[in-house]
Amino acid sequence: MTLPGMRQCWGRIFVVQAEDVWKAPGFLIRRCHQIATGIFLDEARAQDFTPTQFAALAFIQLQPRIDQRTLGEAIALDRSSVTKCVDRLEQRGFIRREVSPEDKRSRLLTITESGTAVLDDVARATSRTRDRIETQFGKEKLALLSGLLSELSDTLNDTSRAPFATKD
Repeated sequence: MTLPGMRQCWGRIFVVQAEDVWKAPGFLIRRCHQIATGIFLDEARAQDFTPTQFAALAFIQLQPRIDQRTLGEAIALDRSSVTKCVDRLEQRGFIRREVSPEDKRSRLLTITESGTAVLDDVARATSRTRDRIETQFGKEKLALLSGLLSELSDTLNDTSRAPFATKD
């Protein structure tokens, strides 16, 4: 027997309300990511860049000759995702990829002049993205949220399929 609000599926009874979905941490995190990504894509439209491409190109500039594995660990991307991202950056002429003389299986990444120029433009788009979010949400609340999200990320890092190796 089921009561009002209860549902039956494969012989099991469960109760799910819309709020159970809308208030779930994973749903809310995904929704905020969706919104922030949309704002970033709007701001970086002229450069046709994604947040992941920005992070990758920034780390390639920060650590010249970084290998793809280390890049993936630095920006928390699995091997296949980092390969796709690097392929796209290389196709667009923003990076050069070369075989490591020490390990022929490893690829070393270097930013090009055009990569440096586009990174400067995308960094400004990133700043505008943050400004738009901060203006709507408030500087103090955004700082609090960022701190909590960082703590959550650090706490759950070891459960990720693409954990940070280090944040240093």
